[in-house]
Amino acid sequence: MYRAIEKNGRPGQPSEDSARVTIRLTPDERAALDVLSGRLGLSRAALGRRVLRLAAGFLEPDPDLVEAMTDLSRQIKAVGGNLNQIAAHLNREARMQGRASPSRDQQAQIEASERALKALAKDVDRLFVHAAKRRKARVETILRRGGDS
Repeated sequence: MYRAIEKNGRPGQPSEDSARVTIRLTPDERAALDVLSGRLGLSRAALGRRVLRLAAGFLEPDPDLVEAMTDLSRQIKAVGGNLNQIAAHLNREARMQGRASPSRDQQAQIEASERALKALAKDVDRLFVHAAKRRKARVETILRRGGDS
């Protein structure tokens, strides 16, 4: 998450080196912009940035994505906790006996943790990469239709 913010900037916030961009709208377009910005509780500038960021494929987490990421975070922490317990046990054994050999149960737990982490990595990929690609493709389709009119 931090890498995405570092790469793409904090969603909806202009940076210190940002530039002002001006566009012309018809009265109907301006009214539609005002209605939409009011409904979303955003300024015109914030709404414009959000639309542009979505169209360009920047990370703009929605509530469903935030909920899914919170759930994934809990799962990853649980797997990490399991691995830490196994490592602590093996380290204690190594200090006491001079070497550590995982038991069959510990080896099974390590392998299960590896499988769980791989599954979670696939979930993260699905959530971020594929969702961003689908969203960008939808926006490109909308923009192409608008250009055909």
